[in-house]
Amino acid sequence: MADAAARNARLDALVAATQAWATAQTTTINNQVTVLQNILTGRTGSASLPQSAVSTTSALVVNSISDFLTGGS
Repeated sequence: MADAAARNARLDALVAATQAWATAQTTTINNQVTVLQNILTGRTGSASLPQSAVSTTSALVVNSISDFLTGGS
């Protein structure tokens, strides 16, 4: 039984650490988005990108996430 309790304690610590990491990453990403939106607005006079750049970036992100989740291609 002590092994199960120790395992549960480690899992609880892992959950807490993962949640703290996710919160920190979300804050960092949101800050980066704000900065990049301000840069984009300053460069183009509008807060939009050409559709081709959006499509290419979306495809890259989807492929990267898919590779990560499947262990690579």
